[in-house]
Amino acid sequence: MGETKKTQRDVSDVCRFLKGVGPARAEHLRRLGIETVDDLLTHFPRKYYDRRNLTKIGDVKVGDESSFTGQILSVAKRSIRGRRSMVTAAIADDTGVVQVVWFNQPYLAKILRPGSELIVTGELSYYRGARQIVNPEFEVLEKTLDQELLHTGRIVPVYPLTRGLSQRFLRELIARTLDAYAGTVYENLPDSLIKSASVVSRVDALLGVHFPLDRTEYERAVNRLKIEELFYLQLAFSLHRLQRSDRPARRKLAIEYGLWNRFLASLPFELTGAQQRVLSDIRSDLESDQGMHRLLQGDVGSGKTVVAGMAMLAAVEAGKQAALMVPTEILAGQHASTLSEFFEPLGVPVTFLIGSLKAGEKRRIHGDIANGSARIVVGTHALIQEGVEFNDLGVVVVDEQHRFGVRQRAALLGKGQSPHMLVMTATPIPRTLALTAYADLDLSVIDEMPKGRAPVKTGVVPPDRRDAMIAFIREQVAGGFQAYFLYPLIDDTEKQDVEAAVSAYEELSNGALSDIPVGMLHGRMSYAEKDAAMTAFCNGETRVLVATTVVEVGVHVPQATIMVIHHPERFGLSQIHQLRGRVGRGGQEGYCFLLVNEGVPQSARERLDVLVRVSDGFEIAEADLRIRGPGEFFGVRQHGVPALKIANPAIDRQAVEVARRHVKNLLDTAPRLEGRDAAPCRRYLSDIGVDLTSHTIG
Repeated sequence: MGETKKTQRDVSDVCRFLKGVGPARAEHLRRLGIETVDDLLTHFPRKYYDRRNLTKIGDVKVGDESSFTGQILSVAKRSIRGRRSMVTAAIADDTGVVQVVWFNQPYLAKILRPGSELIVTGELSYYRGARQIVNPEFEVLEKTLDQELLHTGRIVPVYPLTRGLSQRFLRELIARTLDAYAGTVYENLPDSLIKSASVVSRVDALLGVHFPLDRTEYERAVNRLKIEELFYLQLAFSLHRLQRSDRPARRKLAIEYGLWNRFLASLPFELTGAQQRVLSDIRSDLESDQGMHRLLQGDVGSGKTVVAGMAMLAAVEAGKQAALMVPTEILAGQHASTLSEFFEPLGVPVTFLIGSLKAGEKRRIHGDIANGSARIVVGTHALIQEGVEFNDLGVVVVDEQHRFGVRQRAALLGKGQSPHMLVMTATPIPRTLALTAYADLDLSVIDEMPKGRAPVKTGVVPPDRRDAMIAFIREQVAGGFQAYFLYPLIDDTEKQDVEAAVSAYEELSNGALSDIPVGMLHGRMSYAEKDAAMTAFCNGETRVLVATTVVEVGVHVPQATIMVIHHPERFGLSQIHQLRGRVGRGGQEGYCFLLVNEGVPQSARERLDVLVRVSDGFEIAEADLRIRGPGEFFGVRQHGVPALKIANPAIDRQAVEVARRHVKNLLDTAPRLEGRDAAPCRRYLSDIGVDLTSHTIG
């Protein structure tokens, strides 16, 4: 904005010291994730108003937002009921006069002077027969010919805000900062990429995304910024992959596959072709110089647990230990129970470790892990706590890996000497995103469902159909089947969802289902209480389970055929898909009912219709990614990796490919980012916390 000033300023400067900020506003900015100048300049608009077309005052219509210029005829200020203020101004051009009103902005009486020219944007209404515009955006027109407008008379940015900050303040702050720091915004992409992809410079992109003069300038700016984000996301993970290749090789496992083959022979079903293909990948990993560092993804119910179990069994057969880390105690208990059923007939015990065990029990388990008698260990974050020392850890499996950070995975790997690692997710990730965000992992996909596993029938249930739904559930329960009633997490606390679940439990157990055993499960129960509730449901002692989202992916109750989800609009599509995967797992048909209330927006209903039409988890994940964006899709930002603020790999596939191609070209010629073309990358990666001496992220 304006002529670039040559200063010694740097974009890493703290926003607290910018003109007009101060301690209070610095705290408000921090709530938006803005602490440095670079954070501020990459706080991108969420939308824009096109206020370039000016209207004559006489042509302004009621109900339309219009922009016009005029001369101030008069200005008045008065108090309303003592505490409120009102500033009014009469604005005129050669076609008419309109009254403009601002509430609770008394300082405007000093800014607005009769005779001055004003440009105004607002919505016209009538008050007591007079035409007026309330609280419009405006700017006083200076007499210089090169005045640059911010709030009207142009394409105007609209930013995400928090309490204590206004659009006007944030626009002016970003404009001043761009003007003052434009000369210190360095180019962070290689020259080769800029020339071959014909992208604009970084400073032009920042100017163009915040204050575009037209659509062409905006599109060029956004394209550049998307390529930049995707380039550095892939470069950071590719460097992590190089770090793996530089490390000491994982020890090859000497496996004779006797236990492996006995286990396969004991299964009451045949593995799918996809499972066999993934197992072939895993065997190759375990027998290779570099070892296993693999992401396994597949739809709910596709059989990932069996595959992971066989990887752990291979470790045991080679004389090593194996560990499976999962995010919740209930899911850990389910996995421990399933693997015990698999392996104890083979003489391989499964050890269970969670934080809520009694101290004496934990000490005993710690001892078994340390002396090597615990061969397969299943647990939560308790696996990476102090006091847990493995005798010889050969294979690590991390389930629902997006629930753990990079450092937690590294902490578990650190319990052994370069153990093989398999990370799993039951949330299918679109391949474009998986290859982008997990460039440090080899990718295997189970894209085939076991025989006899039919899609869960899904329907949206309005209030007037709930009695019919209850009648259907009663029929299913009478036939020996079971049902979940699920409530969402609200406001990032469990208080309200627990209250909703408890209320629903009392209503159902005392009303429509009073003759049916109903259980309850929520996050504020102790592990023993949760375990007892799940055990009663698994054993069929309770036929209906009222629960919060503590019913995680992976919970397995074969007789459960119905999932009722309250307030489904509060969930992502992929999350609902995982939840409905809890039913129909015993070979019977499964049903998922999405209960919507009156007043739910039509857009939310249309989004839920995707689940009615589509059963493929990867297709649903694509839709979820388009709607929610990659940040919300993953839920956890990985330390040291640039966040995606403007790019979305599900949509911006061309930018993904451009970025991937240039990352590959760069690392093919400069694997340690040496040389002139890589110099901007070295500087930028250093700024975001990537240790280039060891290719370490974070």
